[in-house]
Amino acid sequence: MALLDEVDFGNEAGDDIEASDITDLFVEQLSFDSYLNFDNKIKLITGKKGVGKSLLLQWLNLKFNKKSDNVIIIKCRGADLTRNEFNLKNEIKSPNDYIKDWMIRLSAIANRAIAQLIKFPLNDDQLTLLETSELQGYKQKNLFSCLLSRFKVKIDKLPIEIDYEPKAVQNELEILKRNPNKKIVFLIDDLDATFQNNMDELLSLSTFFTACRYLSQDVKDVFFRITLRTDVWPLIRRYDEALDKIDQYVEEIVWTVQDFRTLLSKRIQKELKRRGQNYVQRTYQTEEEFQEFIISQAFVNKMDWGEFGHYTYRVLFTLSYKRPRWAIQLCKLAQIAAKKRKDEKIDKIHIDLIWGEYGNKRIADLVSEHKHQCSSVNELINAFRGSERLLTRDELIKTINNKIIAHLNVMIDGNKVNSPLEIGYFLYRIGFFVGRSDDANNYEHYSFDQLPDLLTNRTNDDFKLKWEIHPCYREALDIKKIDKYNRIKRGYIRE
Repeated sequence: MALLDEVDFGNEAGDDIEASDITDLFVEQLSFDSYLNFDNKIKLITGKKGVGKSLLLQWLNLKFNKKSDNVIIIKCRGADLTRNEFNLKNEIKSPNDYIKDWMIRLSAIANRAIAQLIKFPLNDDQLTLLETSELQGYKQKNLFSCLLSRFKVKIDKLPIEIDYEPKAVQNELEILKRNPNKKIVFLIDDLDATFQNNMDELLSLSTFFTACRYLSQDVKDVFFRITLRTDVWPLIRRYDEALDKIDQYVEEIVWTVQDFRTLLSKRIQKELKRRGQNYVQRTYQTEEEFQEFIISQAFVNKMDWGEFGHYTYRVLFTLSYKRPRWAIQLCKLAQIAAKKRKDEKIDKIHIDLIWGEYGNKRIADLVSEHKHQCSSVNELINAFRGSERLLTRDELIKTINNKIIAHLNVMIDGNKVNSPLEIGYFLYRIGFFVGRSDDANNYEHYSFDQLPDLLTNRTNDDFKLKWEIHPCYREALDIKKIDKYNRIKRGYIRE
């Protein structure tokens, strides 16, 4: 049976990948080792949706546990840190109130983790919450040791009717007390899952990072690894000047074409190993040649792209917007198309056949990711159906005026839109558009995280950039025109 019939390109969601598969599938970038270094108390890891932020935290969890048995890993999502999760009712107004509130919530999460370690069934929220005065008393002390001591005092005072096994709990406490100076590592994913760009949420999220910095300064052995969408950090950073002290801890996950080649070869090699075909690199001169050989077992070596042929992994890298999750989806769809045609390897013809379906998935992803910020985001995107793929600033404004503002009342981040630039800026921020500069010999693309001030000023021409709709959306929006005769002639579609 052909390899393509059986190869599994793997789970698209990083947080759903089995721990046993992470070692085989994870692509380690050079910067990732710094996330394991305890000299770095805070690391804010930014990235677009689908670049592997959740899988990175899965990998860090495995690595930290192997690194030392002196580490308590606390994995949580942004949703686990909302005030409702802690039944907090007190009113908070000032930035200092928010900072203290965040510190209490983070310490409560740590308390809950300790409760699980000692097998104590938490049924009292107040047991997990600390007062601000208690945190003050922990300064320059090991947080785990302080919380452990606090647990013993609290448990000794519990009413006798509380349902738990005192002896078992005491035994676990005694075991932990033998090594009380453990490190606590917070792995916080999707902190900004439902973020809206308004003053309340900007204040809440910006003070979270200050709270992390204060905790890591004030108490010992507390570390934070936090993921955040790339487009959100510039908004928070500009809102709160205090975050200039956090800038040094921010790193973005950016995939290179070499990283992507490694990812694709790992997915295919997993199936080859299952078949007993254990190819090793020593038979090839370089890692690059070895990976190209592995990829060629399921894909043609090169694909037609533009005026020239390019290595298949480079084409997939571009068409997936440099996002591994999207690339895996693209491979799976192309695999289905190839199997229907009984072809043994994936070629450009198979990508062409599923390009519209793939584009619809990308639009659905974009809508899903940003609908909480703008309920009409799907209509904003579809307003560009049939348009040119490259628009000048004036053409962009004209299209928005004629196809959106003339027909819709648009709300973005809870505010009514008053100008076409606000809509253009939003579409740029979420990655539907990229800026493009052209000269006689070359062109360059610019995204929101690189130039967050574009499309914000009526009197600014934005360096005369053009606005380009990314290739992954074009087919689904009838933007990239296809020569139908040539597609029929080459067998891509039926007449």
